[in-house]
Amino acid sequence: MQKQRKTSEDVAEVKADNSDRLILDHYREQAVEHQSSPASTMLDEIVRERETEAILRFLDRAGEGRLLEIGCGNGFLLEAISTRFGRKFELHGIDLTPELLALAQARRLDCALQLGDVRCLPCDAGFFDVVVSERAIINILDPNGQMKAFENVARVLKPGGQMVAIEGFKTGLENLNRARADFLLSPIPEPAFNNWFTEERWEGFLTNGFREFTEAESGGLAPANFLSSHYFITRCLHDVIKPAGGKVRNTELARFFAAALPPAGDYSPLRIKYIRRVAAALDED
Repeated sequence: MQKQRKTSEDVAEVKADNSDRLILDHYREQAVEHQSSPASTMLDEIVRERETEAILRFLDRAGEGRLLEIGCGNGFLLEAISTRFGRKFELHGIDLTPELLALAQARRLDCALQLGDVRCLPCDAGFFDVVVSERAIINILDPNGQMKAFENVARVLKPGGQMVAIEGFKTGLENLNRARADFLLSPIPEPAFNNWFTEERWEGFLTNGFREFTEAESGGLAPANFLSSHYFITRCLHDVIKPAGGKVRNTELARFFAAALPPAGDYSPLRIKYIRRVAAALDED
């Protein structure tokens, strides 16, 4: 990445305002338990496969240039991008958890990897053409910290640059829990190490210098609700029919319906968003 733009005091100020210890402890455990496996940070194999497919499909059409993955974890996605696209992208990755970053470095990818914080990105303005976030910004528990993260992404993206983000939304969980209540199932809580977006907060983030893709721009890409049917089957109907103590994830039933059903409804907290960097008030600072 380019030269540092933020001082160590700036970084300390950002960290002091957020509950980073909970996040670091959780992802340190993920690094120890799952090492370089794709199960790291996502035990549902189908979700991880669908996320990877959707991001690679987006990158097929994203041109070329410098690509940053924020929250790159153990480097699984960066390796998939490198394998698919070769040198089409100059790859960069950043993560807050040293143990996960060490696993990414062990893959020996042609990729610049750095320990860092999306709220205080250590690179020049307009340095990147593409930014990828796979469940990364929801790990910032403070909404103001999330806003700071989007401000930094906007700063480092070139005008017209693109971002693909898979993040969690509270509305999908609320809809899923209403469906579970129909079958007298207990509600699924939001994870303690996540702060999923409200619709209003997401709209507020867009004012940081982004706009969502138009229908024409997103045609042929995975729809925003690409995981909805899978979540309805595996987090609702699956729980109704499975025997007590039975396997919850990655069953043949789940794989059958994942292949057979198109996305429908809004029952997944996880959505995929395609956004483009546009001019904003922050550009005048």
